[in-house]
Amino acid sequence: MDSLNSDYQVQRSRSTTPLFYRAPHPSSVVPKEYQLAGVEYALAREHMLFGDAPGLGKTAEAIMLGNAIEAEHTLVICPASLRLNWEREVRAWSTQEDVSTYPVLKSRDGISPRANYVITSYAMLTNPSILNAIMDLRWDHLILDEAHALKDPHGNKRTQIICAPDLIPSVVGRITMASGTILPNQPIECYNALRLLNWDAIDRMSLDAFRNHYYQMGQGFVRGPVWDADKQANVWKLHWSDQVRNVPTNLDDLQYRLRKHIMVRRLKEQVLHELPPKQWHPFPLELTADIRRALKHPGWKQATKLYEMNPYAFDHGIPIDGAISTARRMLGEAKASSVAAYIEELLEEGVTKVVVAAWHLSVLKYLKERLASHGLVYMDGSTSAKHKQAAVDQFQEQDNTKIILGQMMPLGEGWTLSEAQDAVIAEPDWVPGKNDQLLDRIHRIGQTGEYIIGHVPVVPGTLDERILSTAIVKDQNIYQALDAPI
Repeated sequence: MDSLNSDYQVQRSRSTTPLFYRAPHPSSVVPKEYQLAGVEYALAREHMLFGDAPGLGKTAEAIMLGNAIEAEHTLVICPASLRLNWEREVRAWSTQEDVSTYPVLKSRDGISPRANYVITSYAMLTNPSILNAIMDLRWDHLILDEAHALKDPHGNKRTQIICAPDLIPSVVGRITMASGTILPNQPIECYNALRLLNWDAIDRMSLDAFRNHYYQMGQGFVRGPVWDADKQANVWKLHWSDQVRNVPTNLDDLQYRLRKHIMVRRLKEQVLHELPPKQWHPFPLELTADIRRALKHPGWKQATKLYEMNPYAFDHGIPIDGAISTARRMLGEAKASSVAAYIEELLEEGVTKVVVAAWHLSVLKYLKERLASHGLVYMDGSTSAKHKQAAVDQFQEQDNTKIILGQMMPLGEGWTLSEAQDAVIAEPDWVPGKNDQLLDRIHRIGQTGEYIIGHVPVVPGTLDERILSTAIVKDQNIYQALDAPI
């Protein structure tokens, strides 16, 4: 792809300064030059994706694009936890006089036909009354925040509502996506975005054609006919195969198509040289009696066997049975005491703020009780949007609030937690992008520290350690598809 290095549109997708156009914005805020360049790139396209790395201000870019096109009625769809944050950002960045916002927090709130910005969640779209109310109106601008929510190539219900031509696309003008992780693990995860924003960018490929073009044959699990001797017939079931199209290829071509047609993307090291670098710090845990007991659970043998056959087994297509889920929870619970002690040591050594995340409620309950005396705010999936925002504000603004503790998903989406320089992931995710996403809550505009560290507890010699090496390979594939020079 060396011949494509000079492609003008690809160059503009990396631009850190605008050529001539400066997007409208209130005088009370000062956008970065690269944000203005992003809006300029967007205006040359019918629809587009703000793919800047997390923390670079994609929300402000999307709102400034709305200012530029003079959108009167904008529909924002985002994770439920970010609705109030979006309302705050609109009020800061919109140039509409007396801009009105309407966050839909409950289905009975309905949809306002008069508000300039209606802000709802992906989950809310599955409510028939909300969807019907949206479909009864005409929207100048649709903004899809954290758009990797649409990564399922086969399309769950919410994905179908957003992507089906006769549903939401039929009542909106311009479509803008925002995601710094548009393909968290695999090339196939950006298919829906390409098809929705500019299908011609991939020559109107079908899903099968896309898979054939961007994957080579490898080994893995596949669901298909297998001869059953007892039944004397073929039965459909999951089985291991040497012929599975699952090895990413042609990633430079995919990046070229994304950047030329729909995606502006800049990395932090390109545009915010003053931000400190990120680094991961795995810290080994002693093999306590509780950890030994947890590792004896049969679910770990099953997980290890699947992993040895296919290091990507847990990304897609492999059902996680009850034994494996139980084994993961038991290990998280067994590690909780050691993780809490490590956090207390960080605070004793001078760390002033720390972000702490885990998956299981039982682990969170233990950490919440153990660390409460250090000044702690909390969120999980059941926490209301209002209380999540209040927790973030308290953590950012009050010196005596030293810890923000929460579940990985709600804590890792969209928040600015720049008062911290350290994050502890008590239960690392098996999808590396989600761990990165949590660390990016800290590595954002406003960060003034000398370093950013993600602390990950590992049990030496176990699957915990091995998953980290797989994560490196996955990150290399993502880099090749999005950011490597072409």
